[in-house]
Amino acid sequence: MKALLFRVPAVDDRSFRVQEDVEAHFYGRLHFHPEIQLTLIREGEGSQIIGDKIDRFRPYDVLLLGANLPHVFRSDPEYYDTQTALRSVSYSIFFMPDQVRLFGLPETAHLMQLLNDARHGVRLRCQEPTALTDMLESLPHQRPFEQLVTLMRAMDELANHPAREVLSTSAYEQPRRPDDHQRLDQVFNYLLLHYASPITLEDVADVANLTPTAFCRFFKIHTRKTFSQLLNEIRVEHACRLLLQSEQSISQIAFACGFTNLSNFNRQFKAITGKTPGQYLKTGRLDA
Repeated sequence: MKALLFRVPAVDDRSFRVQEDVEAHFYGRLHFHPEIQLTLIREGEGSQIIGDKIDRFRPYDVLLLGANLPHVFRSDPEYYDTQTALRSVSYSIFFMPDQVRLFGLPETAHLMQLLNDARHGVRLRCQEPTALTDMLESLPHQRPFEQLVTLMRAMDELANHPAREVLSTSAYEQPRRPDDHQRLDQVFNYLLLHYASPITLEDVADVANLTPTAFCRFFKIHTRKTFSQLLNEIRVEHACRLLLQSEQSISQIAFACGFTNLSNFNRQFKAITGKTPGQYLKTGRLDA
């Protein structure tokens, strides 16, 4: 069974790797790697899973992902249309702190707390170009020394920004078995593709090739959530998108996202977002 340990290509005589991705859609499989990843999403939208946090990514999101933190950026369905002109663009730098020897100096002590938070995933939603996003976007065009300086400046900016947020409630260590992540990838892909349809515990247990009882135990261990909690979060995440981007009514959106009655949708939506669908719609339009 193919493991989801992602191999970041090494660069000779370098302590970090800079990567520019310009594709129709992002790499859509749950994966992890020992390198810390600092990424700017420049173009593209979709669903992201970082540790146990499920929500959306959008342009000008800056993310810092710790070592071995499972994550996936799954582009919205329209990005998979072969006729689309949409693009998914990101700028990333991958590094191991013990190889970038500037980490650990007294002058970079504040960055060590940021790296500790990165075990949970850190995000800053810039929403528009800023000095930080300009720095990260310029990485591919810089000399190696300039890239190192940019890394340290970007980390300093992120560490001191009051709007940065920690994403996953649990920190992740070295995964127990690659097979487990293969199963999780299969389950997440199934849920992201079929969330609008009725899905039973037996359905996802079959996808994972486990009995329902074994699947419940496996899923709780690896996600800190029950299957129904995760499914509701995925459905609400898609409902948030439709509330802001479609002309459908709240009840139409509820049924389009797999909920079978409006009262349950309203209850789950408020439990997950802290707002009713109507409140989310109003505040979302004000923020747009």
